[in-house]
Amino acid sequence: MNILIIGGTGFIGKEVIKQLVVEEVSLTLLVRNKAKAAALTELASSKIQLVTGDLTQPNLGLNEMDKKKVLKSQAILHCGGPMDITLSEELAKTAFLEGSKRVMDLAEEIHHHTGLQRLVHIVGYMSPINDNDNSWKNMDVFRDEHPDLIDAPPYEKMKFLADIYIRQEVKKNKIPLTVINPPTVIGDDQTGSTEQLGGLGLFIKIIRNGFLPVIPGGKNYRLPLINNNILAQFIVETIISDSKGNETYTFVPDKKSDRNIATLMSLISESMNIKTPRVTVPHWLLTFIMSFGGSKLTGVPKASLNFLTNESFNNQSVKENFEPELVSKMPASNIPQTIADIDFRQTFTDQNIMPYERKSINGITYYHLKGSDKPIILFHGLFSDGTDLFNLGLELNKQTNKAIFIVDLPGFGRSPFIKNPNILTPYIEMIQSIKELVPQGSSFIGHSFGAALLIEAFSRKILLDTDKIILLQPPVNKTIKEPYNWLSKIILKNTSYKQLAKYFNQNGLLVASDVVSDNYLKRVMESIESPRILNTTLQLNKELKKIALNNKMNDSFHVIWGTEDKSYTFKTVNSQISTLPQGHYFPISNPKETAEIIIEMLNNK
Repeated sequence: MNILIIGGTGFIGKEVIKQLVVEEVSLTLLVRNKAKAAALTELASSKIQLVTGDLTQPNLGLNEMDKKKVLKSQAILHCGGPMDITLSEELAKTAFLEGSKRVMDLAEEIHHHTGLQRLVHIVGYMSPINDNDNSWKNMDVFRDEHPDLIDAPPYEKMKFLADIYIRQEVKKNKIPLTVINPPTVIGDDQTGSTEQLGGLGLFIKIIRNGFLPVIPGGKNYRLPLINNNILAQFIVETIISDSKGNETYTFVPDKKSDRNIATLMSLISESMNIKTPRVTVPHWLLTFIMSFGGSKLTGVPKASLNFLTNESFNNQSVKENFEPELVSKMPASNIPQTIADIDFRQTFTDQNIMPYERKSINGITYYHLKGSDKPIILFHGLFSDGTDLFNLGLELNKQTNKAIFIVDLPGFGRSPFIKNPNILTPYIEMIQSIKELVPQGSSFIGHSFGAALLIEAFSRKILLDTDKIILLQPPVNKTIKEPYNWLSKIILKNTSYKQLAKYFNQNGLLVASDVVSDNYLKRVMESIESPRILNTTLQLNKELKKIALNNKMNDSFHVIWGTEDKSYTFKTVNSQISTLPQGHYFPISNPKETAEIIIEMLNNK
């Protein structure tokens, strides 16, 4: 089957393509920029071809050569258009309604040329349009007002009018149509990776900025969510099925099997390490507040509240036409990791992880570089996350050919905070999980707080004498007194880059003033904007004082110590200790020198 995909570079489209390429299909992707879409062809270069086009252009902007390729299509998946609920009516009309006209002009030409087997259109679960054509069959979508769309925001209004137009046109031309109405789409059920920051991302933005300290709507309301890879499975099965009829599928689970908004708010709050709201505010009141100045004050559009619903949805056709095992996966899973990923994306500007592969174990994110067995596992410290150790990992991988694992500790990077009466328990359990994942003889390397965790795991017999343990700047003897947590929080939230750089320099945390150190400090400044990262940092820093690391040190540990650190002291007379004339964060500022010493230690063990 030859399939034309419109919107293949989008959040949903990319996952659908990833799953489609394992089927017996050929894919033609209509993209605005071939260079930006080139990575998609790497999924299966023999099955994927790119054509340049644009929903806003006449004839979709196709040149003659590309048009010939497109006319060979036997099915169309239309999931194109921007995910931006703030679009003006004019822009939304161009992207969706007028775009749908151009898509249907092409679809009709393809149908007369080769005979379309199916057109699949992705719309949205709040659409009031269904297979009953009484309300729309004679409607002129470019002139008439549909009664159910009069008060709808421009984004939704134009998407739903486009839905009507496509339904009208396929009926005239007898093209089999499937309309898919998904709820809010979040990251996959393995890593939670969510590139699309509309939908749940807007909700997280409100919460992390402190603008939603209440439960909106109450227990009768919910925010239906579906994992991107699960939705893609439904779409792929729809495209390759033999069905010739028209159908509308709404992938919203039954109310009784879905979490309500109070439960979701609790899950978000725990993952973000903030207080869970207890007070409920009626949905109509929040809408009123957002209409009269609330949106302007918070910077969050009123339309974002439209994702909340107290309605039930007809999903009977889904239950009848798909396998029960897949249907049971409609309610999204792995939400905490999705929340952490969204918070990470909203916090940091640089998010490229290449050449690392992102993976997950028990809800914790880690990054992997392929190599030989007996890998090296790296644990970061406070005021950092796994990505800060990427350069060190690359150096170790290049010089040893060993596989590299770099973990985002709970509450940092892309890992959610895990609430527990004993704050250290999730961190020790994480080390246990990683140890069970890797073979015996692997090397565990921790920096600062990460080193403290390895010491604690050793004292609890999670790590043993037979394990290779290297500690980078273990925080064993604090020499400077810090203010109370509440005061530290105020200071950090109000500090400037200049003040932060001065503090790091004066206390020997960073010595050099180079590009690497500058980029690191910028990331520290960005991290302070995340309540998840800031609160976790302060809580764990306080916990460090209780661990009594001095009494848990062992002669079998190898230590690398930065001698310019003025915040901690360490006796460097043991033969197992090597030094660097650098500050506390030397694994970040000096990865190559750090890697050389680590390799020497590994070779001497």
